[in-house]
Amino acid sequence: MQPYTVLAKFYDKLTYKDCDYTSWSQYLYGVARRHNVRQVADIACGTGKMTRLLVQHGLSVIGIDASAEMLSEARNNCKALFVQQDMRRLQLTRPQDMAVCVNDGVNYLSGDELQPFFCRVAQNLNSGAPFVFDVSTPYKLTQVVGNNVFYVDEQDQTLLWSNRLGENSVLMELTLFERTGETGLYARSDERHIQFIHGEQQICAALDAAGFVLAEHTADYGQPLCEQALRWTFYATKR
Repeated sequence: MQPYTVLAKFYDKLTYKDCDYTSWSQYLYGVARRHNVRQVADIACGTGKMTRLLVQHGLSVIGIDASAEMLSEARNNCKALFVQQDMRRLQLTRPQDMAVCVNDGVNYLSGDELQPFFCRVAQNLNSGAPFVFDVSTPYKLTQVVGNNVFYVDEQDQTLLWSNRLGENSVLMELTLFERTGETGLYARSDERHIQFIHGEQQICAALDAAGFVLAEHTADYGQPLCEQALRWTFYATKR
């Protein structure tokens, strides 16, 4: 089953503890203010949580995601324009003032896909426009996530998340048990995800080749970098 098919309607409930979207949005809005941004492309927007927060900051946002199921949730969560597109083939009707890609979207790209994706982003931005995205760090994917099993147990849903570390990627097999009706029985659904491990030099080289200048590299949207950082944030501008 394709990633974020069955999982889409439970995604926010099952992941809310790991993602501080509110503080992330404040960082993004600070960047937007510095560049007089009005229009933002939220790439790999998922259920639209960041889209909604950016709209609340007064920005005009278009949300883009490959999953029809995630976009269905997003449309219920936020009154914004949403478009179903694979981020690898990003093509908007007009250039945007800013692009963002939050919560590991870039980790779904292989190393060979990084530079082409950054080029796509550049093609859809105005000159000087900021591009802010995050990735799960090599430390997180190799030492925290890889070869480990996690679970989230809610009243009517249980998610099991089993990971297998490869040479430069992590295979994630997710099994969701959902209580159905009044019988007390559970329905099982399975999804498979692959996240790729990207190093700092690899990302910076791909940004430079795609026509971006790195303005800031931090941990978790403005926090100091450290060896055990779980998330890196890159803030670049189009030349």
